[in-house]
Amino acid sequence: MENVIDIAKLKIEELVNLNNNKRNYLKKLYEITKLQTIDISSNSLNSLLDHIKQKQDIMNAIDDIDKKFYAEFQGLKLHLGIKSLEDVDINEYPEIASLKFSVKEVMDLLGEIDKQDKNNISNVKTEMDKLKEDMKDLQTQSKVIKNYGTSSVSSYGKDYQGFYIDGKK
Repeated sequence: MENVIDIAKLKIEELVNLNNNKRNYLKKLYEITKLQTIDISSNSLNSLLDHIKQKQDIMNAIDDIDKKFYAEFQGLKLHLGIKSLEDVDINEYPEIASLKFSVKEVMDLLGEIDKQDKNNISNVKTEMDKLKEDMKDLQTQSKVIKNYGTSSVSSYGKDYQGFYIDGKK
């Protein structure tokens, strides 16, 4: 039968593995987010929609990993009788250092993705504002064209037929 230290080390190893899987998914998510920047700047809506779907699939996988991580982490805390990773003796469990490092990498990557997403959202809003302005201009131009010279009724309100009156007769 395994002792308390061995079980804890296995739990920590499982947490590191889960976090590494999450990091790998986040790297894919970050690459897709960068591709979305290209989609936005080139107005490639179909590609943008495809990338949004891919991101959603990855986020669903990350959610599953997060659930497993949380359950394992709660089990480790219960097993060791701690409230936080800070309470773990690093001399007894040096694996905690790699877990902390792995968590930090994930947090840094999340920050980069968030920054890129905010930039993308800003660019989309700018493109939408341009589109709205273009549509407004188009409506104005359409009204001008519709009201200018397309009617057989003159601006004086009567049918204007060009004819001359010869006053010499």
